Amino acid sequence: MEEIDEERQGVPLEDAEVIVTGGRGIGSGDNFAILNDMAGLLNGAVGASRGAVDEGWMPPGAQIGQTGKIVAPNVYFAVGVSGASQHLAGISNAKCVVAINKDNEANIFKRARFGIVGDYKKAVPALINALKESA
Repeated sequence: MEEIDEERQGVPLEDAEVIVTGGRGIGSGDNFAILNDMAGLLNGAVGASRGAVDEGWMPPGAQIGQTGKIVAPNVYFAVGVSGASQHLAGISNAKCVVAINKDNEANIFKRARFGIVGDYKKAVPALINALKESA
């Protein structure tokens, strides 16, 4: 298994006011690029679910949850994150959770204040465009 560089740029997860997290539902490590773009526009950090870390898409230092980092951002975007109880424990202090998942039964929606049921490959670019327009 390939070692992923742990060096992190930008805002540390524990200090971030905005976190954009990807889960196994985003499909591949390459798809974290769009999450990095979104986080950059929000001066936020990028995190990962255990599933995404287990797949090797992100380094263990990016993992959020009971066996990862416990975070308390103002806004937490969960993209393709199912919402396992261990992950929810790591975001219990998040003020506002926004879930984007094509599975309307995903557990993350029970914790989310706002939810988008649909393909993140359509939702996230639309959010990025809206952020750029309002900048």
